[in-house]
Amino acid sequence: MTAAMAGTAYPRWETPGVSTPRSLVVVGYARVANTAAAHAVQEYFTVALRVDASSGVVTAVDSTAVTGLVREWLAELLLGVDLSVGIEPVLAEIDATYLGQGGGAIRQAVGDAWRRYGARPR
Repeated sequence: MTAAMAGTAYPRWETPGVSTPRSLVVVGYARVANTAAAHAVQEYFTVALRVDASSGVVTAVDSTAVTGLVREWLAELLLGVDLSVGIEPVLAEIDATYLGQGGGAIRQAVGDAWRRYGARPR
């Protein structure tokens, strides 16, 4: 039996090495104000950002905004933003252009995502 096994080729279980991710998914959360209409639907607002790992640039945006218009506006605002620099211009743009009860939650969720990106292990 040993002689027959000697010529048998055993499969090699090779796994590819761990590579650097090409993109990251960063999620930010905020509690929705009780006075906001969206609070009837959800208690938390979430923004999810897909970020190019090498440049820090946002390449995709999704959120739990109740209306499609706000989801689209937020995506237009955040696409192309470099999270490796300050987020203040984005927060100022939210203050200047979003005139609804949910503005605070949007600001907080975007800020939370920015902080999470900055705190990631490198």
